[in-house]
Amino acid sequence: MNPSFSRWPGACERHLIRRHDNPHYFSGGQPPATIEIAEAQAKDQQELIRFNTSLETLIHRSMSLTESTCSDSLASVKKELDACQNTAFGLAADLMEQKGALASINSIITAAMQHALRDDAAGLNSMMQKEAARMEQLQLLEYPIVSDLLRSDSPVPADELPAALLSESDNAYKAALEIFDEDRKIQLAHRLDILIKSLDSENHKLRAVKKLEILQKQLPELPADNTTVKEPETV
Repeated sequence: MNPSFSRWPGACERHLIRRHDNPHYFSGGQPPATIEIAEAQAKDQQELIRFNTSLETLIHRSMSLTESTCSDSLASVKKELDACQNTAFGLAADLMEQKGALASINSIITAAMQHALRDDAAGLNSMMQKEAARMEQLQLLEYPIVSDLLRSDSPVPADELPAALLSESDNAYKAALEIFDEDRKIQLAHRLDILIKSLDSENHKLRAVKKLEILQKQLPELPADNTTVKEPETV
């Protein structure tokens, strides 16, 4: 019997789905038990409730912003906004409406910050560069694997990172690679190579090799087989 997964899984349930759909990449992969799925869904729903509360507070704070709002207050609201956006991309719900509200709040805050920095060219330029970088990050967060890996409480254990990445589409995999620096990519390549050698299915091995080749193109060189590579820390 297939597990009863949600239509809109959250971060915890998503990782169970990866393990269920792609057990060949996970060491000793077993179908998740009913109670394990229920516990993951409960955690995801609790996070959704906390998000809705935070969003309501953020909306009230943003409505109180004026041209005279000081830069420190604007920065505080912006920090809350970024935290809400980071959370929204990984929640167990269709949050198109909420994401639209967050985008509108961001426009309000950006305009207020531009006004506050109107006489500070250097500060304004720095702010706009940060905002451009933030927009790029939000595009990456559209991929659930990126959202899951960037969480401080990521549901993806460090030892399951290679398997989790191999379970993703090529586009999602490429997006996830964007959040790793060169050292982390070298470590990941080494671990993918080890995992590939353990695969029995030729089809699964070919899919994994393709992902490794995508990663290799982003590296100047790979460590030799006898090179000692440190285990990566949790993302």
